[in-house]
Amino acid sequence: MIGQKGARGFSFNSPGTSPFLSTDGEAGYVRVEALFQPDILISFQHQATQRRRFHLEPERVLMLAVLEDAIVCFQDNLGATCKRKKALHLDAEEWILDDDKSYLFSFENVCEALNFDPLYLRQGLVRWKESKLAKQEKEPARKQLAG
Repeated sequence: MIGQKGARGFSFNSPGTSPFLSTDGEAGYVRVEALFQPDILISFQHQATQRRRFHLEPERVLMLAVLEDAIVCFQDNLGATCKRKKALHLDAEEWILDDDKSYLFSFENVCEALNFDPLYLRQGLVRWKESKLAKQEKEPARKQLAG
């Protein structure tokens, strides 16, 4: 049966570079036996495909939590009237804008450890703050016009 086509046009045992395509001049014929061969995977390989794709070491998980907390404090406490919330916003803003790399958990080092571009993230947060403040300035003007 080598090189012969089966009942449905499949090529059996044809030699070729691809295990699924025949090379006997007619492309598109599938080697049926290749479709029914067992996959050779050890259980560890199979389990690895089911695991989380974004695997981090514990240190990076901590760095991600620090970065996330700073961004939440920066965004949620913008324009706050409470002294404690203002302090949270100002501390987060100071940390984000600081380009010091001398300590492990600086904004620059945390971003680089997580493969984020610190300059891009910093600029995005500054733009977000500017647009949010611009919206807040327009709202009182609208309320005065409506009232």
